[in-house]
Amino acid sequence: MAEAPTTLAQAHNSTKAFAAQAKLRATMIQATRTIALQRALGLTKLRLRAKGFRVSDYTRRELVTHAEQYLAAHREELIAEAKQIAEQWRRNGFFGKRAVHITPIL
Repeated sequence: MAEAPTTLAQAHNSTKAFAAQAKLRATMIQATRTIALQRALGLTKLRLRAKGFRVSDYTRRELVTHAEQYLAAHREELIAEAKQIAEQWRRNGFFGKRAVHITPIL
């Protein structure tokens, strides 16, 4: 079990580290959601083209609605794929140089 900080400086550093992890966690969750939705949108466009429809005939709102439905139906696989991509981005320093040194959270 981790020891409680004994000095004010240790407490401050501990709080900063916790805040950095919380911020990274929120960023990673949002990135994962965004990546999954982008992938669903791309696959939705491919499906429409395969059926002979033109993507330009649809509004952005209609495409996103179809993509959200696709995401709901294929959530597990899209989220798993998106988590791997977001984790690779974290390791490459995409979310800041400090994020590289924080243990993976997803």
